[in-house]
Amino acid sequence: MSAAVAPRERDGRFDPARLGAPAVLALAALVRFDGLGARSLWTDEGSTWTAASLPFGAMLRRCVERDASPPLYYLLTSWAIRGHDDEAHLRLVSALASLVLVWLTYRLARLALGRGAATFAALLTALSPFQVMYAQEARTYTLVGALLVAGLWCHARLLQGKARAVVPLALATALGLWTQSIAALGIAAQGALAVLTPEGRRRLLPWLGALALAVAAYSPWAWYGRGLSEHLSSSHWYVPDTDTKSIFKLLRALLIAPLPVVTAPPLSSWPGLDAWLPRGVAWAVVALPPCFALALSLRSLARADARGTLARVAWAGGAVPVLAVVVASLQQPLFLARYFVFLTPFVSALVTLGVTRLPGAPLRALLGAWLVALAGLGLLRYEHDYSKEPWRQVAAAIAASGRPEQTTVLVPFDVDPFAYYDRRMTHPVAAFEVGHPAEPFAAHYTPTQLDEMERAARANSSRFSDVWVIVRSPNSNVRREAARRTEAVAAEGRRLVERSVWDSMMGPLRVAHWRRDST
Repeated sequence: MSAAVAPRERDGRFDPARLGAPAVLALAALVRFDGLGARSLWTDEGSTWTAASLPFGAMLRRCVERDASPPLYYLLTSWAIRGHDDEAHLRLVSALASLVLVWLTYRLARLALGRGAATFAALLTALSPFQVMYAQEARTYTLVGALLVAGLWCHARLLQGKARAVVPLALATALGLWTQSIAALGIAAQGALAVLTPEGRRRLLPWLGALALAVAAYSPWAWYGRGLSEHLSSSHWYVPDTDTKSIFKLLRALLIAPLPVVTAPPLSSWPGLDAWLPRGVAWAVVALPPCFALALSLRSLARADARGTLARVAWAGGAVPVLAVVVASLQQPLFLARYFVFLTPFVSALVTLGVTRLPGAPLRALLGAWLVALAGLGLLRYEHDYSKEPWRQVAAAIAASGRPEQTTVLVPFDVDPFAYYDRRMTHPVAAFEVGHPAEPFAAHYTPTQLDEMERAARANSSRFSDVWVIVRSPNSNVRREAARRTEAVAAEGRRLVERSVWDSMMGPLRVAHWRRDST
């Protein structure tokens, strides 16, 4: 449709509701692309840059040996940064995928609701601070989320008798698996729908056919990346055991914001709502409206019409993956809120379904406005307070200290984000990662490996007068020991010049500088 032609109904009358979805997409793009490159890269984003910058063969090897994930996201990112190697382009794939999630929310809601209600659901996803946070991060979560939701939307169309949805369903599922193993959670939700719902059992064979096509399309990477299983447990060593606190944080991120809004987040200069309201009242103000709307959506689960299908698909897409991860975490902790970015469209659709069950337009408008205001509050909190590890600022401070030819930087575990910024400096300094190739995730160093790492750090730094050490997340005994040994190497024959801590909401960077005095 030409942009110059106003959308019209078939009878020729103008239909303003058709403008809603494009307007929400434009708003979503504004929110996501504004400040896309403003925040410093954090450690994992530095790893994304390293992988995306490699030649194709080396990228594939790194995906298996170092990143423990398939290559699709890195391949797309390598195209995005070609000729435009900055933070915004590094995050471009994530931002675009998040826009797709907004559009998919609209399409998901349109399975059963009118344009106005579907536009409202899309608006909730567009303004979700949980979505915006990961739209502005160069990691796989929004891309795999978009493909997972696309697969469930196609499955919903299949449940409604749209046989042509089989191939798109297979394609979305396969591409999701090529992006991140989280996509398997979407297959679990599809399986629950196929087995536990009447419409699912009626279309079981077409779904199995789509699944077989997806598995066939994924099989080349399954064979090439068969060594991934050796690294998956190590790659999640830092994940804490699942408890009520982690589940609460996920629910808060989905329904309100990933940052606290009732109490003030750490390092924030803004007070929380409890500065003006009693804490219990503040929690009621922010938590009850979305919970009430979700509860209302449960009334549609047993319906045999399109609303029932939407409710069953959205609840399966939201509940089954969370339950699957909780059960899996009994063996290996896997529960992190960032893995569940794909839940927002399902929650938005269910909340909207609940709002439409209210009697009377004034009540629906009041609850809808309340939900939008809460999303706006969470988004303001994110924009004001959220900060990533300040690798950009640390690299600039080291560059400003002078003597680049006499300076080196030792970074235990993850040198990638420093290397990203160091290469931009007028006079880059030598930088070395203090790690061991046999432990790509710095999870379990043996005493022999620690000795080898110490010798390598000494050999790399011996000729330099100035040695800087940057330590991020020494949150295990073995990582603390690796950091201690690195600092001990830097101190050999040198005096401590300064120590500093560079704080952020994602955690501090601890920086120390040693210098050998000339004689």
